[in-house]
Amino acid sequence: MYVGRTLNELQDVPYEKWTIEELAYHQDAMNQLKRCLNAEGESILQKVLTEIESRGGIPVYGGDYDHPSTIHYD
Repeated sequence: MYVGRTLNELQDVPYEKWTIEELAYHQDAMNQLKRCLNAEGESILQKVLTEIESRGGIPVYGGDYDHPSTIHYD
């Protein structure tokens, strides 16, 4: 389960101030619903993707027995 701010809570927050976990979660959720998104949803998804790219992408960690190899957002 996602533990973080919802899109409603983030609507007035500039994308630069979203955490990478928030960006990753909402990007993943919107990608899964992409066929159902209206123009506003597609615009938000594009802005999220642009912000992720401006930060160098989603970090990939080395991963070992007690650390995941990808970002964990829930």
